[in-house]
Amino acid sequence: MKRNDIVYVLKNGIRSDEIRYSVRSVVKNFPYKRIWFVGGKPDGIEPDRYIEYQQLGSSKWERSTATIRIIATTEDITDDFWLFNDDFFIVKKLTQFQPMILGTLERRVQRIYDKHNMQTAYSNKLQETRQILKRNKLDTLDYAVHCPILINKTKALKTLKKFRGYPMFRSLYGNHHRIGGQVTDDYKVFGLDELPRDNVVVVSTTDKSFRDGVVGQYIRDMFSEPSKYERLC
Repeated sequence: MKRNDIVYVLKNGIRSDEIRYSVRSVVKNFPYKRIWFVGGKPDGIEPDRYIEYQQLGSSKWERSTATIRIIATTEDITDDFWLFNDDFFIVKKLTQFQPMILGTLERRVQRIYDKHNMQTAYSNKLQETRQILKRNKLDTLDYAVHCPILINKTKALKTLKKFRGYPMFRSLYGNHHRIGGQVTDDYKVFGLDELPRDNVVVVSTTDKSFRDGVVGQYIRDMFSEPSKYERLC
């Protein structure tokens, strides 16, 4: 597994403690070159590189897309980089990690409708993404998995140019460039009494499940030692 940069997209003014434990898990279990923070930077953690960036846009999807453009046009970031969220935890040593998919966007939209008995703002964005992919005669695989994904900067810019103004970058990118992948259940743990599935290599949490749930204690116990990036703690 080649050592590429890891890039965390973080909200401005981030105060979450998840990022501290996510970085600890990366240092312990994930081969990488450097760690970048883009957007916000919490007190007490100093990554290898930091791009201070005021995320602008009327929705989180607009802000996320603009941030991807910043990353893809930053020369010093490796051509291929791992895109991370602050609540991704690598719980086993990794030597390889392939793209992951949740099935199709059609199936995801239907599952959301079955759960809520209505369409949501999120499922509407999924539907919009599905429609633009179909108009371009592309697959409609769902890459919105709560886990890292390897992104190529040149391909990212091509995706943003082709699908200007459309949300759901991961699914647009994965289908446009036909990166393939393995079908999986999502890695997100929502319940307060829920632990990760057996044999998973990545765990993701919500703010509440990390703070109050057994999965949060599971993560804190697993990565109790500070990483080398906690220089100011």
